[in-house]
Amino acid sequence: MRLSDVKGERCLEVVADVIAPISNIANDPDFKKAVKDGGSQAAMLAKAAPTLIKGHKDDIVAILAAIEGVTPAEYAEGMTMAGLLKDAYELLTDEELLAFLS
Repeated sequence: MRLSDVKGERCLEVVADVIAPISNIANDPDFKKAVKDGGSQAAMLAKAAPTLIKGHKDDIVAILAAIEGVTPAEYAEGMTMAGLLKDAYELLTDEELLAFLS
């Protein structure tokens, strides 16, 4: 699910839940460099993904859980490789999230 898929009053809950983890990521110098270097979405994804995965595991889980409407513990418990890759790809290519981060 993407941020753009969240509708209605749940938007307020999701925004409240993702502000801190998104701020943590947005203020990471390595992430800023990956985004600033630009290039294609694929190039940005290749540069930013390792930084996010290695340095912001809890932030990523918190964001994905909020978007999915579950707690971080519930999301982490049900996480599979395929599901995580799908969710991470959707997150990193979500135009609304990228606009929020910039």
